[in-house]
Amino acid sequence: MKRYTLGLVALLIAAPLECVLASPVAEPPEPTDKATIDHTRSFDFVSAENGESYRIKVYIPDGTPPATGYPAIYVLDGGNLFGTFAGAIRNQGGAQERAQAVVVGIEDGPGDNSADRTLDFTPSDLSAYEKKVVVDLGPNPKFGGYEKFMQTIQDEIKPKVRAMVHVDAAHETLLGWSLGGQVAVHTMLVHPGYFTSYVALSPSLWRSDRAVFKEIPGFEKAITDGAKPVSLFLGGGALEEQVSSGMTRWPVDQSKLAAEIKYVRMVGNLRDFAAEVRPFFDKHHMAFESKIFDGETHNTVPWAAVNPIVTFLLPYGHPK
Repeated sequence: MKRYTLGLVALLIAAPLECVLASPVAEPPEPTDKATIDHTRSFDFVSAENGESYRIKVYIPDGTPPATGYPAIYVLDGGNLFGTFAGAIRNQGGAQERAQAVVVGIEDGPGDNSADRTLDFTPSDLSAYEKKVVVDLGPNPKFGGYEKFMQTIQDEIKPKVRAMVHVDAAHETLLGWSLGGQVAVHTMLVHPGYFTSYVALSPSLWRSDRAVFKEIPGFEKAITDGAKPVSLFLGGGALEEQVSSGMTRWPVDQSKLAAEIKYVRMVGNLRDFAAEVRPFFDKHHMAFESKIFDGETHNTVPWAAVNPIVTFLLPYGHPK
């Protein structure tokens, strides 16, 4: 066995410590402006339609727009989703794998009159039974502000964006998730001409006794009577009808939460809706895709769906 002197052992032990002590300690840098995504701008405004405050973030591709303008994707819940879609489109468009597009994130703005998501994203009140079974509504929710919110987009947000960048009005998409997914579906059904494409991720199709299902015949009549065709992408997470590990830590009655998940049937309602509208889309040669993402929950599916959505909306050189 080799033997080492105490002096050598001390040297071996002390050397790393000396190296650490000799390392310079970096001072934190002086903060500057907040970090932003490249080629983005933002503005705040108070809507004349509903008196609420909004923050709008706009990704504008680098370079000269096409002669007809860029396709535009209006993203609800912009505070969560804008960066994801702006980054994906910037990267793929820059690599010329997809057409470039403007991305517009819509989120609540500053001040006491900040936009109320639940109010804006709901066309009508919940049923009496739903108010009993849904446990994650928050305190004193307000419902039924959808029409004023949608007019805010049509009459205020879109004109402001078009003043910033040349947008192709013939290629505009509304993208929403959860309550926002219901907004996308409802808008397509009752105002199909507002956008040309609709993306609904984990849409709350259960709300108000599945009210959106009752709107399908009116939509089909409008298209049959000459309304411009639309395209639709539906997506959901395969695990949405289970209590996720995160949900077990929510400060709610877990048995009631399980009952709510059973009632809302996120996957089942999505499949039901897809089955009802797919034949009509096929008959009228309108682009339609419905996908259940394996292994994804309600709160993970948007990030799993981003590339399929970009591919659906922006095939190179021919946006839907």
